[in-house]
Amino acid sequence: MSVDDPSSWVPNLTPAQFWVERSYFAGILIGAVAYGVHATLFFLTLTLLWARPRTNWKDYGWIAYITVMFVLSSMGNGGQFKFTEMTWIDDRDYPGGPGAYQLEQSAPSSTMCNIAYITNGWFQDALIIYRFWIIYNRNIYALIGGSILLLGEIVSSILLFIAITTGGKVLNSDISVKLLTAYFALSIALNISLTLVICLKLMFVRRKVGQLVASSAQYLSVSAMLIESAALYAVVGIIFLVPWVSQNPVQQLVLPTLVQLEGIAPILIIMRVAQGRAWAADTESRLNTSTLSFTKSSRGDTVALSSMASKGASTTRFKSSGWSHDEEEVGVKVDEDVLRVSE
Repeated sequence: MSVDDPSSWVPNLTPAQFWVERSYFAGILIGAVAYGVHATLFFLTLTLLWARPRTNWKDYGWIAYITVMFVLSSMGNGGQFKFTEMTWIDDRDYPGGPGAYQLEQSAPSSTMCNIAYITNGWFQDALIIYRFWIIYNRNIYALIGGSILLLGEIVSSILLFIAITTGGKVLNSDISVKLLTAYFALSIALNISLTLVICLKLMFVRRKVGQLVASSAQYLSVSAMLIESAALYAVVGIIFLVPWVSQNPVQQLVLPTLVQLEGIAPILIIMRVAQGRAWAADTESRLNTSTLSFTKSSRGDTVALSSMASKGASTTRFKSSGWSHDEEEVGVKVDEDVLRVSE
């Protein structure tokens, strides 16, 4: 090896081995960016939640929830960084190079990383099931299917924890790959199915009242649907699962970001809760019985429409400020989508 000959610096690896190492290293860097996004959203959401009046257990529950998820993500990220340091610095002379090391070896930092990220996945999936229950008007049947899949996730991941902590198995051993595949398959299947049914429900409500009630935009916009359904995790999960099943190195580019999305997707939902923009149990009924109000200005010729009712009868109230010295309210029954006002 010569310092004047760059070609002599290249390790004796096959193109496939180079690709494994490059994809792993690039994935860590991309995941670090995702962690930065997670950290930013965490502190923004924590500030919003803390500024709200805290009157019941839910207000403190959201704070505890995002804090636990951020701590777990931080532990996972730190463990991943430590294992990467061992791979490329501490044990760089391992036979086969860093690529072989990260495939064949394990360490407490790596085990902590895997357990933290998988536990985070439980919390994320529990939240999406809860939101599904809320959006479907707290129907108990809405909990059954999702809860079964979540239980399957927990069982398969606990078996994985046992294998990598007491069985001496690395994450890339046959049994670990099968258990991790089962976990990811159940988690991603749960998120895809709930994403679809939540989006369908919101699209149905949007079709029903969205064009008539201006205030429905915060609940029924495309961005609201994507956030409420945690679609971000579902889409990236599909991108990850295909190469993971075939053990293609592309999965190493996606996995560090996917595990951060376990925390990002719920925080986006909870941020909407903190802003008062999230779908609540009574949102659909409020949209369906929206009130129509008019205000007459002192100029005597302006009638302002603040919201439009959905199809069907609803009570409409007028408040005048320019017709007489005494304010008065008039109740009107609205049976049509289009209301004509004449003086």
